[in-house]
Amino acid sequence: MNIDTNTLIFIALAIMMILIVICFICNSINSSKINTLMDYSDEGDIIGALKDYYDKVDDLSKTVNDTSDAVLMSRLANCENDSNISLKKVAVVNFDAFDDVTGKLSFALAILNNNNDGIILTSLYGHNSCNTYVREIVGGQTPIKLLDEENAALENAKSKLKRTENNG
Repeated sequence: MNIDTNTLIFIALAIMMILIVICFICNSINSSKINTLMDYSDEGDIIGALKDYYDKVDDLSKTVNDTSDAVLMSRLANCENDSNISLKKVAVVNFDAFDDVTGKLSFALAILNNNNDGIILTSLYGHNSCNTYVREIVGGQTPIKLLDEENAALENAKSKLKRTENNG
């Protein structure tokens, strides 16, 4: 297969034209990137613009990190406060409320937070009725006279360790 000189010149010119078009496209892309970068510079100094840009990024990074730490500490403090007031000390005492009823179907349920504030829920089961009572507890105390079983449930719940004492 013999290719004459004119054909070779034509192929070489076509390849050169393709390379020129590719170079033109790459130049246009880089030029738009440089122009975007130059928008950050007041004096047309690319190096100065890059330094300014990286300084701004550094400042922003420090601000985000400092703010993040402060926000996280604030959220952690809020969670700890919420944890102290959440009802998590629980104790139940089952008992027979009446002599003629067996099976310990009555109960006293004490539910307290770390400050020993909460409630005692008492259910008295009999053959003909079932009554439920709620007693408010503040600081581990109530002005209402409690049943022995309610006192036992209250004392059992109060004796539960605080989560922070348990983990520390």
